[in-house]
Amino acid sequence: MKNLAIYGAGGFGRETAWLIQEINQVQDSWNLIGFYDDGIAAGSLVDSMPVLGGIEELNRNTETLNLVIAIADPLVRKSLVHRIVNSHVHFPSLAHPLARLGSQDNVMGNGCIITSGVIMTTGIVLGDFCIINLLTTIGHDVKLGSYTSVMPQCSISGNVQIGEGTFLGSGCRILQGITLGDHCIAGAGAVITKSFESKSTLLGVPATKR
Repeated sequence: MKNLAIYGAGGFGRETAWLIQEINQVQDSWNLIGFYDDGIAAGSLVDSMPVLGGIEELNRNTETLNLVIAIADPLVRKSLVHRIVNSHVHFPSLAHPLARLGSQDNVMGNGCIITSGVIMTTGIVLGDFCIINLLTTIGHDVKLGSYTSVMPQCSISGNVQIGEGTFLGSGCRILQGITLGDHCIAGAGAVITKSFESKSTLLGVPATKR
């Protein structure tokens, strides 16, 4: 078993700890050693797991360590990745045993988190550090840029392209063939029926730019 830590001891970090437990029930893969979090004092316990420190402690680490960053905000997640400059730290991708990852030809970058009930089909490319949350479906030939966060129960139809650092709120629907630029935000329940440029905030049914 390989040592693994989670950066982020909030709600999603705790859910990621559960995801790791679920992986280990199928096959012993990870020795979860605790959390890193700059907002919680080192030595604190979160769900009976220790907080080991923050970024400074990570960058002083001298042993090989696998780390998953369980922070939903794309910009914060990207900033953390760039602040971790320790070559001993590696970023595996994790997938819940009940996630269906689709075709063997699908491509997944480093540091992704794929949670329970996700269904992916074929021709899919995920960039680095994507989060795909509970019960989301992703159709054929979808491309998600690095640091994209997809919240629970989203539906992404085929031939959709989403730029880097985009956030899709819970229950968002994206129709076939849509393109979203970098750093877009789609509100919960938004139904996106046309393409939008980078840095668009999208709300409503059908979604409009706000």
